[in-house]
Amino acid sequence: MKTITIQGYVRECTCNHCGRQLKLGVSTPERGVVGADCFVKLIARNTKRYRTGKPSADWVKQLSIIASKGPEYADRVHGLYGAWATFDLAGAKP
Repeated sequence: MKTITIQGYVRECTCNHCGRQLKLGVSTPERGVVGADCFVKLIARNTKRYRTGKPSADWVKQLSIIASKGPEYADRVHGLYGAWATFDLAGAKP
């Protein structure tokens, strides 16, 4: 499956997915800077990871801020380890 990874965030930018002006954009190596709402639209449902299938846009924003601080910070402060910032893309076939 194709994946998308959160690398960090960018302030005051434009979404590469829909063209909307953003106060905080999620930085990804695969799609550039996208908004949190567009990020949620791009990823596939995963009910094993999230009860509703997908994270909320607010949680994606928080993940982008955590990712910008590094993996050591994510593990030490939030207990996030492994592939916590990697998601499967919707519509991607294995």
